[in-house]
Amino acid sequence: MKTEALKINVAQRILSISDKELLQKIKNLLDKENVFSYDAEGNPITGSDYIKDLDAINKEIDGQTAKLYTTDEVLRRVADDNKLAL
Repeated sequence: MKTEALKINVAQRILSISDKELLQKIKNLLDKENVFSYDAEGNPITGSDYIKDLDAINKEIDGQTAKLYTTDEVLRRVADDNKLAL
């Protein structure tokens, strides 16, 4: 089955489902498989993982426990790690 035909078939089957638990399972599977981005090591990051990370960072910032860096500090660290001159 070609990709487009498969998508239509799956969509039609999903639209006919009335079982809320099954729909939730499908949603969870799609959320789990939906790669939003990749981290520095090339590992996939899902949209829900990304939001959880942002929420955790925002909580640290609000609680004033986050370690923050200025742009100059970041540039200096990158330059030092790569033996570059600024």
